[in-house]
This record gives sequence, C-alpha cells and structure tokens, in this order.
Amino acid sequence: MAHNDSQLTSSGSLTSTFVTCSDRSSSQDWPLNNDKDDTLIPSPTDVHRTFCDGKATWQTFLCQASKIPSSLWPADALDPYITLTDVPSMPEQLPRRDWLYGRPCWELPPDIAGRSCEDHDPHSNNARVHGRRVVFRLQTQEPIQCHICPDAASYSLGVGSETTSSLAILVMCWSYILSVRLLEMQGREVRFTMDRLWPETSQLQSEHVINLDLEGASPSLIRWLCAILSPKIGWRAKDQGRLPPWATYLTTEVKLNIKASTPAIEIGFPPSSSVATELLIELCRLFDLGAEATDASGLEPMAPFKVSFLATLVLPFYNFMKLQARLPPPHLTRPQRNGSFRSSHEQSIREYFNDIRYFMTLSIHPPSIGSVIWSIFWQPDIDCNLVSPWLASVLDVLEPVIKQKRVEVLVKTFLARRPRVAIWWVDLFLLGDMAILDWIRRYALKMEEKYAFGSLSPPDPMVSAWTGSKQSFLDFDKDCLYAELDDLVSRADLLRCRFDLKLQDSAGLNLSWRPFGYIQKKQVELELWPQLETKYSRSYHSFTWYVSKMQPISDKGFRVCTGRNLQKVPDNLEINISSIDYPEDSDQSIKVRPSKASTLRMMSFLVEDTAGCRDWANANLQGKREKLSWLCEWEGVDSINVVTKELDEEPAKPPSWFLKEWIRDKYH
Repeated sequence: MAHNDSQLTSSGSLTSTFVTCSDRSSSQDWPLNNDKDDTLIPSPTDVHRTFCDGKATWQTFLCQASKIPSSLWPADALDPYITLTDVPSMPEQLPRRDWLYGRPCWELPPDIAGRSCEDHDPHSNNARVHGRRVVFRLQTQEPIQCHICPDAASYSLGVGSETTSSLAILVMCWSYILSVRLLEMQGREVRFTMDRLWPETSQLQSEHVINLDLEGASPSLIRWLCAILSPKIGWRAKDQGRLPPWATYLTTEVKLNIKASTPAIEIGFPPSSSVATELLIELCRLFDLGAEATDASGLEPMAPFKVSFLATLVLPFYNFMKLQARLPPPHLTRPQRNGSFRSSHEQSIREYFNDIRYFMTLSIHPPSIGSVIWSIFWQPDIDCNLVSPWLASVLDVLEPVIKQKRVEVLVKTFLARRPRVAIWWVDLFLLGDMAILDWIRRYALKMEEKYAFGSLSPPDPMVSAWTGSKQSFLDFDKDCLYAELDDLVSRADLLRCRFDLKLQDSAGLNLSWRPFGYIQKKQVELELWPQLETKYSRSYHSFTWYVSKMQPISDKGFRVCTGRNLQKVPDNLEINISSIDYPEDSDQSIKVRPSKASTLRMMSFLVEDTAGCRDWANANLQGKREKLSWLCEWEGVDSINVVTKELDEEPAKPPSWFLKEWIRDKYH
C-alpha cells in the first residue's frame, strides 16, 4: 500500500551546477534558527538523533577494527576478486586511440521501456535499454612518477616489513604487466629503451645505495628488472605512441644497485605480458615473497604479490586526481630458507593475469573508483537533509584516528562496514599519499574531497551493479505500489521512476542520499502512473563496448562469464540506536553544507519532470518558496515566478503517446 499520511513533507535535490558552495549558509553550524514553515530543514530532534545514532554505529566499527592484531587482516577481505561481481572485461582487441566507449544495458518491463526498448525477446518479460555513454581513457602522454619516500603511507598500513620492503619493485612489475597487456590488445609491440640499470658484480656499501641481489636469477629477469627499475622508463611502444595509463617509473635520490654476475645484454627484446608474469613469479620465489601462515582464526597477513597488484590498480586514479605515488625504499634480502611463497601463490598470480582484463575495466576508469570509495560513508536510511549530522558523527569518531595517522585502524574500520568498498581505500593508501586523510575530513565537512576538483563522489548505478555494492537510493526497488488516486507517493519512488525513464541522461550528477517527503499521486506527471501502479525492477544486464563501427561487443560480466563470485563479504549497514537522547559535548560541529547540498541536488531532480521541463511547480512543495531559506539564491529552475499548483488541481499537460496507448490498455 502507498503511504497515506495527512502530513506532506517536502524534499529537494540539485546537480552540482546549481550548488553554490561559497554562500553564507554553507559555513553555518547547527542548530539553525528554523522557521516551522521551512519544510526542507529537519527538526533539531532529528538532527540530534541522527548524530547520536551515527556516532554509536561508527564507534562499533572502530571498536571491531581496534581488536584486530596489527599486520593481520580479515580473511578474504583483501581478495581482489571481491570487486568483480559483474564487471565486464576489456575487449580482447582494442583500437589504437586514446578513448574507448561503452554503455550499460538495463532490463525493464516492455511497458516501462516503451520506445527506448532496443531489444525485446518475446519469450521474456523484460526489454533491454542502453544507458549513458561511459568513456575510458586508454592512453596517456607521460608515465607516472613513483617516488621513493621514507614517510610513505603504507608504513602506517600494517602490511608488514616484508611487504613494504618489496612494494616498490613489485608495483613496477605489475605496472609493466598491465601496460604491455594493453599494448598487446591494441596490436602494438614493445621495445627496450636505452635507459636501464647496469648490474654490479658486488654490493655497494653506502647509505645512498639500495642493493638488490639477483645472483642466480635468470638473465631474462635481470634484464627486465634493469629496465623497469630504471630512473627513466626503460621500455616503450615501438610506434613511439602514447603510453598505457599504468606506465610508471621510480624516481629516487638513492641509487638502486643490482648485483648480478651477468649484465644480460644478450636479452634484446622485452618480455610479453605473460612472460613477465612468469618472471614476477621467479622474483617472488627468489626472495620468498609469500605470506606466512597464522594461528589467528579468520585472519591472515597481506601477501606482497597481492598487495602490489592492488596498489597498481589505482595508479590511473592517482594520476587523474593529481596524487603523488609514494613508495617505501625497497629492501629485499635473500631468505635463509624458502617456505612462505608456495605453489598456491604462484597460481594466484597467474589467475590475476588470466583475469586481468576484468581488473582493467575498473582500474582504467577513475570515476568508477571514486563513486565506490565515497560510498563507504553512505547510509540508505539517512534522508538528504540529515546528511550533515550523519557525516559529523563519522568525523567525530574517526578524527582522532585521522589526526594520529593510524591508517591501519582507519581502513579496518571501513572493512568492518563495507569490505567491497574498503578494499579500494586499502589500495589508495598502499600507493602512499597521506593527503587522502585530508580528503576524508574535507568530504565530511563539504561533500567534496579536494579543493578546485570536481568531486567523484556522486553514485553510479552501473558501478553498483558491477561491484555488487549499493551506492544510492536508486539501487533499490520502489517502496510500494500506488494504486489509488489519493495515495501519497514517496519522493524517493518518484525519482526512481523518473530515473528509469532517463537512463541515457548524463547531464546531471546522481544523488546518493534518500529523498524525503511525499507528493500526492495526482500531482505526479501521468507518464509515471504506470510505473507507480506496477511492481517492477530495473536490473543490470550487460555492458556494450563500441570498439569499432562494425559490431558492438556485449559482455555480461565476471560472474556470468566465469561462473565465479565471492559472496562471503556482506555489507554491515545496520544503524546502532544510541541510548543517548542528546549528544554529549563534542568538539565536532555539525556543518549545514552537506545537508544543504544534498537537499538542493534533490530539488534539482524534483523540479524536472519526465519530459525534461524544469518547473518550480513540479516539486510540489508546501508553502512559499521565499520561506525556504536553503533555496535562497538557488538557480535550479528557469523561472522562479511560477505559482505552485493547488493540491486539488488536475494536471493540464497533454498526455504523451505512451500515456495514450496505456489508457487504451495496450500495455495492460
């Protein structure tokens, strides 16, 4: 049944185009002098309750994280495959250009899909509709610099000394494997450049020298490491074209000295990606870079080969967001005895390589990773106008951890809540830039992660389907059916229905947080009535790659194509109800800006109907616009002088073609 309260509550939203971040109210703190007629601003009681419940919830996660011994991690929580639920694989053959395009394909009932339907199986109850265009960058002009730094964030991550001492070298290995694999998919060959390290026959004893003992290694491994560890990139595409987005090199004031009995000058050609994978295995075997078994139940240490693979996946994101990759100084020593690097580890490395095209898809698209990482703070139960107290509670709990740079405890707190999301936070800190800690603080206060950068935090339903981790209210079905004319339609359901008719719209940024309030059904555009009266779901079907103009390529994703899926990593999105009715004294003020920005974004979606007409009357808010203080200076509608419709007025807009056919029972 539909909600039939007599009290109508208002809500709103806005694309970032219309959010004014510099206005006076953005820096205000709660409590506000709230006019009772201002239906956008929540009551002090709701604000306090949200803050207290949020604090109780995040304290529980922090407590769980603090109990995990240092350098040990929940088993399977850092398995790269937890990110690959329905992620499509990059096409085996790629164009030799900078960009690749594609679109998600959604399934809807035929009567909902209407003319947008592109593929309908008469034996199926669903039609397929393509969504917005997605752009992937395949090439970059310059390689990424990875700095060797003694203050890299990975030291604070609790990954173990064996991992930190090998991270820089292994990231260079995976960087090469990913890069050359992409070049192979483009049909491009690779060559060694003149830049390389030259092995020494003995180790140099100096504080300004890092020694790497490769005695006994194959000439192919020696030559490969001499190229990829060079202070300048030691390999290029033969065509002198642009580089893949993972291409990188080490910059350090400390000399890297390779000890080997042969300079391996007879090796004239760089290894293919598959051969390089075997050389990586040889390197891990040479230095025994596995993971020791532990007696702790349900916990395990990080394996260096896995950690370095995860770190390499976020190199394009680092480059996109102008972060600086900072890796610990390498310090590999030959083991006295072998044992930690086992055949199962070799198999894992080969599996990563065999499935590398799936990992490429997420890695090569920074906006996807951005939408994932910021969903760590999203809570499905929180209304748009209560985002501020929720984020304030998060920061209140995590601020001491952030201030003390306890990165290990921070990411374990995230893992306790959302493992499929938290693994990307681990990846980001592995690459070493502590500026990410400031991002968290800034996001909680301003709903943006970096000054003068467009935020990557808006959700993406496509990425939610890819990763199996919800990001917004749009990822849920309607709350209920609305069969009666007098039903009150929740604004969340209203915007869900509108979204399903605009799957190709990429003009605005989606909204994470739940819209609040209700609108009478007779005030909703008639085009949405069939959806409101029908129980249906929008489901992800596949992804279509446009590699050439001849034939698009459809990919149903990792789970369908491989028959594999890691399911033992559920989210924990339950809110703990606080026993405190009123928040205790706290140094954490509650900024108005997050709630206001989210509410304005909601308003922007409310004022735009199915046909794309932006009209103040579409929002159907009670009271006068001038009484709503958050709408002061808001420019979300073309005309602000439109008189709001009375609740008993019938819509005057003529029916669309679809509505006429629906009225004639064509789709019943």
